[in-house]
Amino acid sequence: QEPSDFENETGFFFSFLHLHRAYWKQMAKFEEGDPRWKVQDLGESGKNVNNWHWTENDAFPWFKDQFTNKFDGKILLSGVTDAFPGLVAELNCWKLDKCTGEASITRRKGKKVIVIYELEVTVKWEATLKNAAGETVSTAKGSFVMPCIDTVEEIDAFEIQVKCNKDGQEQETANKFAKEHGQKKLREEIVATIRQIQQEALAASPAPPNDGERGSTSPVAARNPLAADSGASKPAAKQEKKEEKGDGRTAKVQFDVEFNAPAREVFECFTVPPKMMAYTQSQVKIGTNAGDEMSLFDGSISGKVLVCEMNSKLVWEWRQSSWPAGALSKCSLSFTETSPGCTKVSLVHTGIPYKDDHGNDDMPRVVEEGWKRNIFDRIKMVFGYGVPAFS
Repeated sequence: QEPSDFENETGFFFSFLHLHRAYWKQMAKFEEGDPRWKVQDLGESGKNVNNWHWTENDAFPWFKDQFTNKFDGKILLSGVTDAFPGLVAELNCWKLDKCTGEASITRRKGKKVIVIYELEVTVKWEATLKNAAGETVSTAKGSFVMPCIDTVEEIDAFEIQVKCNKDGQEQETANKFAKEHGQKKLREEIVATIRQIQQEALAASPAPPNDGERGSTSPVAARNPLAADSGASKPAAKQEKKEEKGDGRTAKVQFDVEFNAPAREVFECFTVPPKMMAYTQSQVKIGTNAGDEMSLFDGSISGKVLVCEMNSKLVWEWRQSSWPAGALSKCSLSFTETSPGCTKVSLVHTGIPYKDDHGNDDMPRVVEEGWKRNIFDRIKMVFGYGVPAFS
């Protein structure tokens, strides 16, 4: 007798149930703690897998080591020079007297590498010139002082002050050699050191060395290699000269930046102190009422709030500490939500003096680069509001 359809279906069901029970007997039972079902704690390695998020590390100790190796007890120049016929000149950097400041490296996905550094460096020098008989004709000592080697500047645009210990007749030729030739050579060496850091950073491991890892390849990258044109469209900035005014010429910087965030969140990056301190990495003082004090980057930038229209417009009086006495500028920020979750920030910064107290005559470019790299790009990196457009 052939089995009925019901018996066929019943037999199939019990066969399946038997296999199902056999399978689960091999699996974990309740509260047995079978390792196959445990979610492992990956610790630190599980918090930022493959460096997907932006990470930041202190790179200053490694940066200082490179300067120490380069300029502590090293001969900078040696040999016959056309500037002093018949004399053999030597310039010795005998001590890195000072290297202070900060440097940090940020990375994402192991490929995007940006370093922001601000250093004050002093190098002690000794210059000696001898005649063909080996007799010393002139000798002098002094210091090369670099008050600010900064990412805001072009890589070779930092100031070098040449200080001489004595200015007597015996030191005159040696001092001249240090000023005319030593300063130029020192700049070349510093630029070469920074460029070496840039190249090593792009090929190095994702984190700078710890204190006990000096000598290993260190991933510090300055901005220039990463700031080269990548082909992507970038907001065009323009500077417009104005007529002579008051204590000197002034200029205007104007451009737009897009953020992948609502206007309210972007506006908070300029009005909420904790958010501002997160991307400036410095002390900040800010308010939202007209007349409130404004201070950024530990007081390097100061001023006051002139206009504050919530989530739409900000106007600040703006002054940088290196500017001539009485020099004030005005910056206006307009926030437009172009689509849900996307905001355009329009910057108009007027009244920027061309010169500062140190004799630098490119303040409009310095201010423009500061806005781009130290404010807008940092906001994107820290809060994930888009891809940095200028770094």
